Amino acid sequence: MAGISKRIEALEGRIPPPEEDEATARRRVLLRETLDELARLKGSRAVHYRAGRRIEGEDIPLTILGPGYTTEDVRELARRRVLERAAFEDLSE
Repeated sequence: MAGISKRIEALEGRIPPPEEDEATARRRVLLRETLDELARLKGSRAVHYRAGRRIEGEDIPLTILGPGYTTEDVRELARRRVLERAAFEDLSE
């Protein structure tokens, strides 16, 4: 077992990391932030129970998009919120 992991580690060490320009790095950061925002939006819809009582989540998508929103609407909301945040950070610098 240890021999296989050492071989894999050695092979991975021989692969050069891809060269990353500024645009690619920015795209990667935006993608990661979009996934985090999507998780935050989905998590806001979660229902929890404490001492046998139901506790409703904040449900940010329902508040912003209204009833009847689709999964694609939530994805677009996450993209829009990330881009607005990025634009605001660029202006404040």
